[in-house]
Amino acid sequence: MPLMSFFYRLPYRFFWRISKSRKKLIPCIVYCADPLDYTILEPVVRHLDTVCIYVAKNRHTEAFLRKKGIVPRRMPVFPEMVLMARHSTWKFPVPAIRKYGFRHGPYHFKTFTSVRNYRPFTLYFLTSQAEATEARKMGLTNVAAAGYPRLDPAFDGSWTEEKLQDFRKENLNNSKKPVLLFSATWDKSGMSAVGRWYRRLKELTADYEVCVTLHPWMSRDVFLTVKNTPDVFLAGTDDLLPLIMLADCTISDTSSIIGEFIALDKRIITFRTGRAERKPDTLDAMLDKTGYRVESFDDLKQTLKGYLTSEDPYIPSRRALREQLFCNLGTAGKWAAGRINAEF
Repeated sequence: MPLMSFFYRLPYRFFWRISKSRKKLIPCIVYCADPLDYTILEPVVRHLDTVCIYVAKNRHTEAFLRKKGIVPRRMPVFPEMVLMARHSTWKFPVPAIRKYGFRHGPYHFKTFTSVRNYRPFTLYFLTSQAEATEARKMGLTNVAAAGYPRLDPAFDGSWTEEKLQDFRKENLNNSKKPVLLFSATWDKSGMSAVGRWYRRLKELTADYEVCVTLHPWMSRDVFLTVKNTPDVFLAGTDDLLPLIMLADCTISDTSSIIGEFIALDKRIITFRTGRAERKPDTLDAMLDKTGYRVESFDDLKQTLKGYLTSEDPYIPSRRALREQLFCNLGTAGKWAAGRINAEF
């Protein structure tokens, strides 16, 4: 909890009570710290019985929401209920506010943070029954296995084949080449392999459509190098789901996008990374089941040649992992909204 929260709490509670006495509380807000939060929470919001107001943390997120036709508010706001995909309950320091939390990425690609970050929620939605079981072993009782709402549009017919091909024609040069999606977690996390490939992408563009998604905190040098590499498509927030659906393979490290490729039963190649503070001890064993593991960019080039043109030996183990990592594929948002509607 940030130090400023101790100075923020009393004034916030004072003005919240005034708003309540004047019957001015907002029934529901959706707190978006980042554009990605919108993609996680919107599939829930569409099924809520209550009209929700979006709240943007910063100008970048505000601009993103305005492009969606949404007129967001900025903090402070005084709601009866808040949805978020962050551990930001301290911004709403009134016990009477109902707080519903969602995972920022699929299960098991980072360890749980402190249980203190989960307890302030009225209910915290997790991506699978296995994850909910793990949380309960830690003493958390306010959890439920909903699934991962951000993936709902990949399964509910929102992205038709025609719509996907239109996206490809508009963004990927309308070629027949296999689509590779490179993904990297934050380069300061100790779990990123971005340094092994971000300067060498041009070596692949003759044979593949090369696309990249980067962690929002990625170093500026990495971001600019990728952005300025010819024939490489740097994905924005709205591009990510159709790219995952179009991609023939993802190349990643420990990024949670691996979970989304597991959900869609897509080919995966991961770079091996060392130990890190937030890296689960079981993660490498899990990644061994998802697809080929490589050490270097040269290893990657060799692996790609055979992997994309042959049978995928990892299909059975990847499908078994999907059952562990997810539930309610295609209906996670509706399921979570049903729980919220029943309680609010």
